[in-house]
Amino acid sequence: MQRERKTGFKIPFAGIDTYNGLQLLYGENGDFSMILHISNPVLQYGADPDAYNVYQSVLLNIIKILGEGHIIQKQDVFIRRKYKGVNQSEFLQQKYHAHFEGREYTDIKSYLIITKQVKRGAFYTYDKKVLSDFFQNVIKISDLLANAGFNPSFLNEVEINRYISKVLSMEFASSHTTLNNMRCGDEQLNLGNLAIRCISMVNTDSVDLPEKLGPYTEKQDNKGMRDFPVDNLSFLHQVPGYRVIIYNQLLEIPPQQLTLNKLELKRKRHSGVPDPANLICVEDIDMLLVDVARENQMLVNAHYSMIVCAEEEQIRKAVNYIDAALFQQGIIPSRNAYNQLELFRCALPGNGVELKKYDWFLTTADAALCFFFKESLLKDEPSDFLVRFTDRQGIPVGIDPADLPMRTNRINNRNKFVLGPSGSGKSFFMNALIEQYMLYNMDVVIVDTGHSYSGMCDYFRGKYITWSDSKPITMNPFAIAESEYNIEKKDFLITLVSLLWKGAEGTISSVERDVISNVISAYYSRYFNPGYPGLSHKQLFSIRKRVFESMKENPLFDMDSDVIDDNLINLEISDLDEVLLAEDPDTTPFKAAFNQKYFSAVNEEKKLGSIRHERTGITALDFNSFYEFALGKIPEIKIEERIAFDLDEFRYVLKKFYRGGEFESILNEPADASLFSERFIVFEIDAIKENRILFPIVTLIIMDVFIQKMRHRKDQRKALIIEEAWKAIASPLMAGYILYLYKTVRKFWGEAIVVTQELGDIIGNAVVKDSILNNSDTICLLDQSKFKENYKEIGKLLAITEIEQKKIFTINNLSNTDNRGRFKEVYIRRGASGEVYGVEVSIFQYLAYTTEKPEKSAVEIYTRTYGTYQSGLEAFVSDMEKSGLPLDAFIRQINKDGIPIPSSTEYFKPDFV
Repeated sequence: MQRERKTGFKIPFAGIDTYNGLQLLYGENGDFSMILHISNPVLQYGADPDAYNVYQSVLLNIIKILGEGHIIQKQDVFIRRKYKGVNQSEFLQQKYHAHFEGREYTDIKSYLIITKQVKRGAFYTYDKKVLSDFFQNVIKISDLLANAGFNPSFLNEVEINRYISKVLSMEFASSHTTLNNMRCGDEQLNLGNLAIRCISMVNTDSVDLPEKLGPYTEKQDNKGMRDFPVDNLSFLHQVPGYRVIIYNQLLEIPPQQLTLNKLELKRKRHSGVPDPANLICVEDIDMLLVDVARENQMLVNAHYSMIVCAEEEQIRKAVNYIDAALFQQGIIPSRNAYNQLELFRCALPGNGVELKKYDWFLTTADAALCFFFKESLLKDEPSDFLVRFTDRQGIPVGIDPADLPMRTNRINNRNKFVLGPSGSGKSFFMNALIEQYMLYNMDVVIVDTGHSYSGMCDYFRGKYITWSDSKPITMNPFAIAESEYNIEKKDFLITLVSLLWKGAEGTISSVERDVISNVISAYYSRYFNPGYPGLSHKQLFSIRKRVFESMKENPLFDMDSDVIDDNLINLEISDLDEVLLAEDPDTTPFKAAFNQKYFSAVNEEKKLGSIRHERTGITALDFNSFYEFALGKIPEIKIEERIAFDLDEFRYVLKKFYRGGEFESILNEPADASLFSERFIVFEIDAIKENRILFPIVTLIIMDVFIQKMRHRKDQRKALIIEEAWKAIASPLMAGYILYLYKTVRKFWGEAIVVTQELGDIIGNAVVKDSILNNSDTICLLDQSKFKENYKEIGKLLAITEIEQKKIFTINNLSNTDNRGRFKEVYIRRGASGEVYGVEVSIFQYLAYTTEKPEKSAVEIYTRTYGTYQSGLEAFVSDMEKSGLPLDAFIRQINKDGIPIPSSTEYFKPDFV
């Protein structure tokens, strides 16, 4: 029996040294390298061809900075990992991470190694200038990479040793590495039960490469990926059965003039022999020389290899997949498998100097860089406010929907607009978002018209308020404290009264608005200052002018003439009483005297007014007292201002909300005081969505509840979510109030989210465009395939570029459903750009989110039986698993019996049992 020859594996490094605080890895022949960890800035499925071109330009600049005598080695390490959940104390989040526990996924680590060569066969001598120049060049490269978004970081001594150990052991998934005996065969290497194949991507004898090559290729299929830019090596994302793949990319920069001279000599030698093969060689050299001369391209020696590590039984599957993928791209890899150990050693960082002449092939730098891998995968964002969806391979990834993009000026507000047709998973996405919002001390108020959030509300023990004729939703928006009366509250009440009078689709003239404004001012002035009625603007102006004229003889007039201006008599203000009572720290002697005399005259006029006019008492603030006050005040305003105002119409239309009217309780009974401290509130107004009178009024009042909540709970994050109910308020009459809400919510750590499903709702609606879309910096789109024919119009309205549209039409169109639960994808754009994420959750969350009535009914049976929502969910899932029934059959059985299925019940027993 032939005995195996045992040879020790000699590490090709002399050691690690420090220069100016950075670590140099020295090879045994005196060459030295610096190693940087980088992130590829081109995101997979990023759809932007320019990103690949920019990457190519950065690498080309690195080659030009370094020049002759250097090797650039880039390594992209593809690692198969198993998902490990994040520890969570919250029940549904525990189930969420448990759902993904153990799921395999791909991770990518990228490194850039810069090596300074020594002349072949020369003895290494220390040269301070060479070292200094190398250091300066590497610092330039680091700055260049940082500015291009590569996030470079130099590896220290510990990290370099760890990286070398990981390559030698081909163990990247674990933090612990164990070196094992290596067996070298003709076709592969073996490490314990692992097999390693080293594939030289290009056969240097024939150089079988595509005729045309660019920094990226365009994927062609009929599932939304037509003309979609992807990396030339994008197939590496899908290789089956592997544990680790190291894609080893090396460029050697030779002496340019010497290389050109050799090419000229080679050309002459081949052109002297009239043979077709020689003529082809001459033609190739001519084309290369033309490229170099015309475009000033640099010549490089290139080498690409893939080090594939897998279980013994899986290695052939992985290698065959790579071979087939390369062949489809017009690349025929080398069939020479006898230098496996050589190729493996050259995958060690900084050890490209060991490559033999037959491993390199000559080409231009531009062409060589096309085969550099450029893509990266989604990562958790650096923030402590993260919501988790899945990446395109089905692994949870955390994104910050608000704080980080606000800090980086990616967005200017937290508001969101959500669009998705029926069945696209819109409510499912919103439930997933809301569940995670509740983890961050957030107040959530929802206006819904379809019972989409009843499960979440039950789970978080929130307040679920529904409309019924016997128990309508009531509020008293007129009942406020004096400190709460401000310009915003007044504008809200003006909008509300206008809405009651004119309806959602009506319009109001400037005169009518001013009359309502004056009535509201007088109403609260009368209530908060009951001794006398308030004075009109016209009366106050008259008093000011009279006092000013009487003070012209005052000695102070000449002393302070420089501060006397028209403001004393022509100040334009929305509420004179409030402004006049304010103290001015810069008051001059003349102004002080003026104010004293003015206030005295005002008080005198008010006392006279209280005698002249019969006082209308306001015992309580509500719509009833406002209505009574308005019917008395409006005639006074009409006479005093000599204006036309349809008081009869106003009285008749608003009467239905007054005492004894059809809707008397809506605006006269106070809301539940606990609403202002409740964290989760759902207003379910499906019952009145067809009522053109009540629907907009109730929606508007709920929005006001949110605004008051927003102002009083300053330390809470807040979200107002308006489902299809937003249609009720998207009218010109309420456009100003919506605009105010959207602009104000940002100042109070809040956000407004509008959710809709109809394309027609947003196209051509000026309120949506001017008030909602223009103030929503985050757009969330579900499956848009139904809208594809009209997407130019909607793309223009939502300011979606062609690049972003390409991303959008990959939603639910990738082959990424294997070994995953049911999920829908969503495009989330924050600012100018966005990405597609998956909404995939555990069975527990699915049951809490579901909008299917049979499923909701079955869950409610369990939650009633077991007392709490959490206990009901746990029992439901446990019983379903024990029953052996699929979900739909299990639900049918529960709803049929009206009680939970006992755990001991067994279904689908084989006949022979």
